[in-house]
Amino acid sequence: MAPKPKALVTDWKAQFIAKFPQFAKILDGGAGEAEARRVFGDDTIDLVLDVAKNPTNYDFTTQAGIDYFDSKVYGTKYYNETSSSAKAFDVLTQGEREDKIRVNRGTIASSYGDLGLTVAELDKIATDSTRRGLTGVGLNYYVNSVVGTRARGRKDLLESLDSQGFMKVADAYGYKPADLDDQILAGIQGKEYNGEIVTADTFKKKGIALAKAAYFQLAPQLDAGLTMAEIFQPYRDTAAKVLELAPESINFNDPKWSVAFGSTTKPPMSMGEFLDEIKTKDKYGFSNTKQAKNDAQKIVQTLAEAFGKVK
Repeated sequence: MAPKPKALVTDWKAQFIAKFPQFAKILDGGAGEAEARRVFGDDTIDLVLDVAKNPTNYDFTTQAGIDYFDSKVYGTKYYNETSSSAKAFDVLTQGEREDKIRVNRGTIASSYGDLGLTVAELDKIATDSTRRGLTGVGLNYYVNSVVGTRARGRKDLLESLDSQGFMKVADAYGYKPADLDDQILAGIQGKEYNGEIVTADTFKKKGIALAKAAYFQLAPQLDAGLTMAEIFQPYRDTAAKVLELAPESINFNDPKWSVAFGSTTKPPMSMGEFLDEIKTKDKYGFSNTKQAKNDAQKIVQTLAEAFGKVK
């Protein structure tokens, strides 16, 4: 069988575009070259333009010729420093890229509505995260990093849902270091703080360690998986009911309430002991409750009846 005739040199452009459509607009150094250089780098685009200027040096009609060109591409900075997801995105047509960004934009706008993203921020996040294939924690870190560049970014991030998640863990264990906000900001942006990655788990471990140091008598309960807030809850609920207070106003971080946990010389209070504490100590204000006043009136009534003052 006669060998298949080699394609004419004039066919090189069609052959090249068929394999590398993303470079179609810049083969002759035309429109789109500046943007292409920004994305792919000078060495990649120079290689493409060399194909345009010296087509006879390249062969896109045989596998050997294509492999030779691929080897040139594999040596570029873009190929060696760009993630696989970004490479896959970059070779899509403009319409395909825009479709993916549009879908991701809507998802991001819905998921991060609490941050009040501006149009510019949303566009940047949607484009970059789609190209880089960011999802889950990686996307969270990136979004929070973008928001952190705002003039009031620190305040916005500390009020975000991600921040509240860290704060909830800290509250549960009474973890309140002076640099708590800085740790949280590092955690939600995926940055190191004092040489370590900050996560909800590191908060939990630190909270447990500090709790055991302050109340070693609670170690068995903490080791069993209970938080300080869960250990304190029965005391809080009882105090709220007896003292006629909102439960959220009673916090075990206040020494007035943490007495329920006992001390280095005393075990945790029984509920009876805790009731005696909050009813007899003036600092708890039991005498100002409706129940205390009613009880006082009943006692006065009983005494009066006993001495014949009331019939």
